Amino acid sequence: MFSQLRMREELALLAQDYALEQAEEKGIEHGKLLAFLDMVRKHLLTIEVASEQFGMSIAEFEALL
Repeated sequence: MFSQLRMREELALLAQDYALEQAEEKGIEHGKLLAFLDMVRKHLLTIEVASEQFGMSIAEFEALL
C-alpha cells in the first residue's frame, strides 16, 4: 500500500512538473509573439519577416495587430 501511494505521489509530481514546463513554454512563445507584434507596429520589422517567423500567413499575422 505504501509503495502504491508513493508511486501515485511521484506520478502527480511528474504531471505537475510537465504542466509547469508546458505553461512556461507557452508563456515564452506568447511573449515572443507580443514582441514581434510590437516591432511590426513600430516599423522596426516587416510584417513579412514576422509572419514567417511564426509560420503564419501575412493575413493571419495582420489579424493579430
